[in-house]
Amino acid sequence: MGILDRIAGRFDELVGGDGGSGSRAADDIVQARNFAVLGDHEAAAIAFGRAADIDPTAADAWLGLGECLARLERFEPARDAFRRALTLSLPPDRRAAAQSALGQLYAKAGQWGKAIRELGRATDVRGDDAETHAAMGRALIAAGEADGADWLARAARLPGGTARLLVEAAAAKTEAGAALRLLREAVDHAPQDAAVRVALARHLVRERDLDAALTEAIAATRVGPDDAGAWSAVREVHAAADRYAEAIEAARREGTCGTAPPFSVWLALALGAEDRAAIKEALSHGQTSDRGFAEASALLAGTLDDSGVVTLARWAPRPAARRFVVRELAPPPVPAGNIYALLAWAEGLAARQRALLPLAVPMARALEAFDRPLLVAVMGEFNAGKSSFVNALAGQAVAPVGVTPTTATINVLRFGQGGGRVIYHDGTARDLGAGTVAGFLAALDDAAASAIRQVEIFAPLEALRRVEIVDTPGLNSLRPAHEKVARDFLVEADAIVWVFSAGQAAKATEREALALARAAGKRVLGVINKIDRASLDEIDEVVRHVARELADLVETVVPLSARVALAAHANGDAAAREQSGFPIVEAALESGFFSRARDLKRATAITILRRFVDDARAAVEGAPVAAGPPHAARAAILAIEQRLRSTVAAERVALRARLDDGIRAAASEVREFVRPRAWLFGEASADPEDEVFLRDLLDDGVLAATAKTRSALLGALAPAETGWVPPDPAPGLAPALVAAIDDAIERFRAYARGIMEGAAAVFFRVDLRSMRVDLPAIRNALLRWTPDPEEALFRPIERAVGAFATRARTDLDERESTAEIAEIMRREHVLGPIEALAEAVAALEPTSVTFDRPREGPES
Repeated sequence: MGILDRIAGRFDELVGGDGGSGSRAADDIVQARNFAVLGDHEAAAIAFGRAADIDPTAADAWLGLGECLARLERFEPARDAFRRALTLSLPPDRRAAAQSALGQLYAKAGQWGKAIRELGRATDVRGDDAETHAAMGRALIAAGEADGADWLARAARLPGGTARLLVEAAAAKTEAGAALRLLREAVDHAPQDAAVRVALARHLVRERDLDAALTEAIAATRVGPDDAGAWSAVREVHAAADRYAEAIEAARREGTCGTAPPFSVWLALALGAEDRAAIKEALSHGQTSDRGFAEASALLAGTLDDSGVVTLARWAPRPAARRFVVRELAPPPVPAGNIYALLAWAEGLAARQRALLPLAVPMARALEAFDRPLLVAVMGEFNAGKSSFVNALAGQAVAPVGVTPTTATINVLRFGQGGGRVIYHDGTARDLGAGTVAGFLAALDDAAASAIRQVEIFAPLEALRRVEIVDTPGLNSLRPAHEKVARDFLVEADAIVWVFSAGQAAKATEREALALARAAGKRVLGVINKIDRASLDEIDEVVRHVARELADLVETVVPLSARVALAAHANGDAAAREQSGFPIVEAALESGFFSRARDLKRATAITILRRFVDDARAAVEGAPVAAGPPHAARAAILAIEQRLRSTVAAERVALRARLDDGIRAAASEVREFVRPRAWLFGEASADPEDEVFLRDLLDDGVLAATAKTRSALLGALAPAETGWVPPDPAPGLAPALVAAIDDAIERFRAYARGIMEGAAAVFFRVDLRSMRVDLPAIRNALLRWTPDPEEALFRPIERAVGAFATRARTDLDERESTAEIAEIMRREHVLGPIEALAEAVAALEPTSVTFDRPREGPES
């Protein structure tokens, strides 16, 4: 090439003549397409951009640039490139291609309205393009338009369409029959496509046509034996049919295809199978951080607690599986026929269950007492001589006498080497050294005595190896705390000696207490004390009176002078001992109590077990039951969601109208101070303060308009006529939704504020210099800047409403599940065991214990 040719070429470049620029642009386009084929979209974009710079009229360069930038997810530059291409002269088919690409770009950015507009223009020209029809269908579905599925179905039937588009269309159909027809058409279109058959199988599962679903799922595995999705469908069908062993086998096949199910699926299947080995296998597919892993491990280890049961049972796919989980923590079977084992079992049940916990301590005492000597409670009213009787029975003064009613304590005499132990109502205990018990009891004041449940007194007396004696204060003089303990001994004692005072025996209050003893199944020996203060005739009369009045409540009645018997024992006076009546008392105790100790303790244990059953039933009936959400909760959530969505739809129109009204109002005010500057020979100009004034006017309009939108939305959330419909349907979720609404409004206001600043600047700096200063012109100039609330406001609020409804329904599901599991736990852990214990106790036959009645009255 000569110098003149080179100069001519350079000149053509400078003046924009063709002179080779077109060919260079074409070369860059070819190079860019090569880069695109290789997947180097960055290099392709640079080459297309270079071609567009060289030849701004090259539509292919702008189209190619837009496509590469779209793949690189650079939305705004890609959009501008497509728009530039559409400004050029393009043949209809190329224009349609550009509109389709721009529409798909808008769809990718979530701008569904713009996407539908551009794709609609493209389909008007390219009516047989499957890709554009499919994009249009997806955009319509995303925008909530019902005909989106029909567009997808048409795309599938066009040249280049696929059966999987029919699957997409079916997924968008709300009517099950229409969806099924599309899926069957898809299978007919592509019978060898495993994914299509899988989609049909899953639809059939949802419709509970499980036999047909299994047929399709198995067919999918035949056309795709190594397709994990096909085996996943088989697994899902078997699980839906409660065939968990088969579902686990399908999961194993799924794993061999390279895509094993997540741990949560393995765990649900294993629990559904109610198989500990399957649970162990599930753990091999999980990590310690997986939800449910720790609880499943604890289940196998036998260390699962109540909260772990609830957590793990939620993974169980059916009620039977939830019961399986709950039973793992249930009490062991009732040890029928063994009284000691039944006492221990009942004590363990009470200790494990919160509602029964108050019964644990009495059962622990009963369990301990069963292995101890016979427990005889000496009872009666105050000043009847009970402590004197105890001392006579022991053969020496071991029980304190002469105490006042307010300082009296319940004393238990046991065999030991002296000393004692104080047990307080709060469960604490204090040891008393040998020789200190009497002084401790004598020094008690009212407050100290009221804090004591009982005092155990240890004495090295042979008689206490056979029997432990409870010395109780008079039932007619007890403080309430002591009276409860004393009355408990009516049940806990193996036998009762009721001491009457010879001067006032068989009172009404005594009959009432003795009736409680009889109701508890206790045999009572009546002892009329202080006969040394009466004549023989008087003694005979008192004995007959007591026997007559209390014959149904007292096994036998014997007279005694405990004071004389104790003195006779101390002095070794056999005659005085005989005269005191003590030998008759001893004989009655031997025949009625001591020789029958085993039967008495057995009867006491049965009585205590029966009382435990009654108290446990009452405790369970009175315990609060975990309640699920009310039946109206789901309807309430649906009503709230519908009101909010309806309000959003209405505000889409109303807010735009209010924004326009705000701009029109601002235009009127702007005209008032701008018009004088536009008089004849005047110049329309602006000061910086004018821009601020206009910006503030426009901003005020936005604030007022959006305030009404907020009020409308909150009114839909909590209508004034009914108030807030939850808390039951969605506790804690309403504040989050209110916060999301407020956040969306504030973000829109910030977005609008930026637009208003631009509007004010352009109006005064550009528009005002060249426009006719009248109201319509000002209004039109400003209305061009109306902020679009769709993406900045309404889309976020719609997402927040959807999230609210989803979270609320999830919360309802969890509450229902928790209530169901709590009820299963109540039945399996409490109600069932109590009834099983009741049956075991009913099967025990208490031994009938009677006294060999000695002759009544002392020897003369």
